[in-house]
Amino acid sequence: MIFHNKGQSTLLFVTVLCAIGVIFVLNSADIQKRNYEYKTKDHDQVLLNEVTTSAFAVMESALARRLWEPPPDNSCLKSESFSVDGKLEGGMTWNVTAKYNFTTKNYELISEGHYRDLKAVYIKRIKVLDVSDYLLFSGSDSTLTLRRLYNADFPTALIARDRRIYTKGPIQFGGNINRPNPMMNWNGSPSIWPGEYGTIIQGDRIQFGGGMQYIQYVIPKPNPDPSNIETLLAPFDSALDEPYDYRSQFGGGSTLITRDYNKAMTFKQQVVNSALGPLTKASIRSEIYPIALFGGSPPLKSWEASDSGTYFNDVDRYSIFNYGYAGENHFGIRIDATCISKADSDSTKKVCSNSEHFPRGFKSWRRDAGLDGTLFTADAEEIPSPKLNWDNMEALEEDARQCGRVIDSPTNPYTDCPIWDVNYLNRYASGNTTCEQISNIDLNTLTLNNFNVAQLTNSSLKERLLRRVVYTKVPTEIRQTTAQGLMSGIVPTNPARKNLSLWIISEDTLALRGYQQDNTSPLSSDPGRLREVSFNRDATGGGREPIPLVLLSPERVHLLSPQYVPASPTYMSTYWPVVGGKIQPVLHNYTDYVRQENDGFRYGYRSYKIDSVSLITNANTDTASPFILRGLWSGPDSTADQFPSNMCMVSMAGYNLEEVPGHNLYATAKIPSYITIPNSPIPPLSSNYYNGSTSQFPTSYYPAVFALQRSAGMGAREESDVIYSGIRMYTVFDSFVPPGKKNLNNPTRTLADTRSNGTAPISLEHKNIRWNTGFYYQDTPAGTLCVPGNFHSREAAYIVNGIRESQPSVNNGRYIFVHTDPPIDYRNLGSIIGVDQPILETRN
Repeated sequence: MIFHNKGQSTLLFVTVLCAIGVIFVLNSADIQKRNYEYKTKDHDQVLLNEVTTSAFAVMESALARRLWEPPPDNSCLKSESFSVDGKLEGGMTWNVTAKYNFTTKNYELISEGHYRDLKAVYIKRIKVLDVSDYLLFSGSDSTLTLRRLYNADFPTALIARDRRIYTKGPIQFGGNINRPNPMMNWNGSPSIWPGEYGTIIQGDRIQFGGGMQYIQYVIPKPNPDPSNIETLLAPFDSALDEPYDYRSQFGGGSTLITRDYNKAMTFKQQVVNSALGPLTKASIRSEIYPIALFGGSPPLKSWEASDSGTYFNDVDRYSIFNYGYAGENHFGIRIDATCISKADSDSTKKVCSNSEHFPRGFKSWRRDAGLDGTLFTADAEEIPSPKLNWDNMEALEEDARQCGRVIDSPTNPYTDCPIWDVNYLNRYASGNTTCEQISNIDLNTLTLNNFNVAQLTNSSLKERLLRRVVYTKVPTEIRQTTAQGLMSGIVPTNPARKNLSLWIISEDTLALRGYQQDNTSPLSSDPGRLREVSFNRDATGGGREPIPLVLLSPERVHLLSPQYVPASPTYMSTYWPVVGGKIQPVLHNYTDYVRQENDGFRYGYRSYKIDSVSLITNANTDTASPFILRGLWSGPDSTADQFPSNMCMVSMAGYNLEEVPGHNLYATAKIPSYITIPNSPIPPLSSNYYNGSTSQFPTSYYPAVFALQRSAGMGAREESDVIYSGIRMYTVFDSFVPPGKKNLNNPTRTLADTRSNGTAPISLEHKNIRWNTGFYYQDTPAGTLCVPGNFHSREAAYIVNGIRESQPSVNNGRYIFVHTDPPIDYRNLGSIIGVDQPILETRN
């Protein structure tokens, strides 16, 4: 089928998904079957009407293939009008013309049919949604999680300004901010202001189709304690060898939901600054999502509650308990026990804060919060989600060939072994040592086909500017190589930069390598300040505008530091050798001086800032962590298994770690003599890993920079930050696989991160440990092999399988994610969804 421009030559050949001839034949047959007693002319008119309305399907299919973007004209501008026509056997003809209204973003389709002396004309309108209309759009049924851990002065947020937030599935949120609570009772205790309130959601229209609730948490039986915590939780807790019949909620931390953009931004900064004002508890109380959507006094019990239209959101009356459990294991937990739910799955199950379980309570709170008409769950229509397929990908490739750039094979490549990918590790262990050629793309030097930068500043063409497409078929890295941002030489002026919409389409892995302006290390100065990595932003603060960028890939997008060192085949064979079909690593990410010396060892926790980027990716990916932060970005965590894992990875067969007087082995050890042995598992003394120490390991065998940063005001920090200004869209990719293509709906990469290495056959049987801490695990003698069967809980009822204890860290990319609205003029990026309007006019 062919698009025509009125008065111009053919623009674009399009393979139409629906077979128009089949549609017409079936419709005609249907008319023939009807036993209408029309005269011949009446019958012909009915048939012509059917043909004319069916012709809309041709144009709609062609536009859907293009994601509803008008086709380019010969100047690589959006066509204002275009048409498609056809003729059926017997002389019946049809023509569909599309006119795009650049202001309303509507298509007006006019279908005109002719047969003999008869004529039919129908008009249909289609509303087109731009990528920039939403801050977050998810067509996935999966749960979106907004989680804060221990850092009270860093919020997590969805701040949309006048844009929309939509998820087909539910959302859950929660924090684990420390609330010192010597009063173990049901009266509550003063909340931490403003730190506990740092989960922030704001938008013009917000819909969580699957409902809303706080994260639930188990209630383990407390250890004996001088307080009365044992008595308080006795009706609800469970011993280690018992099923957890009740649930508390993740605590402490509360969620602010508002329609006021200025309030959201002000409060976000207030949390960052740990400032008491300008906002007060009273000024935001009505907008705090309730811990229970029914009334009463703690402990509230959801299974006994009726949906009476009341709710409980007085945070200073929340009963947040910190206590020890698991006997000699000496584990700790923090729960919000204000409201308790049953864990069973029968009809009595009602979660305290679930909007769908207590709809009247939810509606009352929504009204009182001033969110009527703004916040919705299942009480509003489901938004149609685009379903991307290979036809869409091919249409984007066609645009790239005409008005952008296609990367068919590696360009300026480097070799990297994807050690972070579980699938690669399995292939590597089985003998397939092939690594990847990564295209290295510098947008400052990349040329685009038929690109005229003068179009970007021509005010008469502003509404007709076309999305420009870079289409890559191979693993690709996009680099920011200058402080002023991307394409700073090709598109130098801010007015031009604002008007360029650049789409980068990747069939495979896409990585972004940022720019770092400040290369001083926390080891040498200012350890309380996170160093920043910038992508698509002016790292100098000089005011250079970002390029409006859209990334589309069925795989998760990766973030790299500018110091990232790839894993070469030689590196793999030297430090991750395969023995008997198992990978037996010499070192791991926390001791990898080969790749991390001037990266993770030098900078530790960092802040990765991304501006004006739209991400369109697979609904199968993790909506809570849209990016893979590749490398060494996160340090000590709150798990027990980190300690034996790190101890094992600094060990060497035939040697034992020696205690430092006054310190347990899990915390540190004397630097052993094998530090000088070739292929030693530990960094040389000159490494940043030690930060100058020559006698003992850094705390818990982590690079020293993490402990230094935590001691400088980041005591509760576990991860880096990703500050993202842009759009996120999670959509379904079609599973149909044309010959020679891959299944777009089945991501081919599986992340290995922080001792979670999936099915990768990694063994530490060549490593050894002595565990003598008196907690967590049963003691073991020196020389005990680091295999799963040698790790046992001190409490027999607590099952430890020993897997994470005996696994290395391959990648450490945990991060706090903050998603905020891009600039107000970040618009007109390109169409993505077409919605039929209920208007159909006919003139015969």
